[in-house]
Amino acid sequence: MPSRPRTRCPSCNRLKDRPGRCSACRRPAQAGARDTAALWRWVYDDERWPLLRDWVFSEEPLCAAGCGAPATVVDHIRPHRGDEALAFDRDNLQAMCKSCHDAKTARETGFAGSGRPPTAAEVVLVCGPPCSGKSTYVDQHRAPGDLVVDWDTLAQALGSPHPWDHPRPLTPFVAEARDAVLARLGRRHDVARAWVIATAPRAQDRRRLAPGAHLVLLAVPEPECAARARRAGRPAWTLEAIETWWRTYRADQL
Repeated sequence: MPSRPRTRCPSCNRLKDRPGRCSACRRPAQAGARDTAALWRWVYDDERWPLLRDWVFSEEPLCAAGCGAPATVVDHIRPHRGDEALAFDRDNLQAMCKSCHDAKTARETGFAGSGRPPTAAEVVLVCGPPCSGKSTYVDQHRAPGDLVVDWDTLAQALGSPHPWDHPRPLTPFVAEARDAVLARLGRRHDVARAWVIATAPRAQDRRRLAPGAHLVLLAVPEPECAARARRAGRPAWTLEAIETWWRTYRADQL
């Protein structure tokens, strides 16, 4: 039986017995996905990164996902993939807790695309500091059959024993459940209106969470929110969260 003629590797031009690239050229290609992240490592070794990271933490001490946890990771809202402009753009950075950041990274690496498709439903994003009356506002304006996406309600549905003070291990599950519901709005459905409740003190947080939504901003003064928190017996960290919301909101207006 005649032997198959030898061919040349399209990458290195070496003669070989099998079609396609030679084994030496195939190995780097297979390892490419693993090595790509290492190629982006220079961003975090750059002298600009520690200063930028400290700047983000100073402005955003709490997780941008709205879970109320202290921020421990600086996240790129749009993955930079080695792009220097995106990597060091302050507007592309947000502070998150590790659980929410890990959940976001899993979604970005596990699904094609990072944007959310347009939705046919009217989406109303109701934002404001803790104890500003967001849930009350939605309850007063919602119609039967409206969809309501609320962090606290989702947390309780997933097992939290408390209406506000949720166990930290539930955080990534609540974040993924919320984002899954919002993503589902981009596909065919019969919901006429969806209400999204979030703190979201910055404009970019609101755009990321519900792009194109109608905004209702309940900027209730800090003293009034704090008084409501005390009357309702909210956890002690709520007062800090209220102060942080107002500090971040004011900085975003400058």
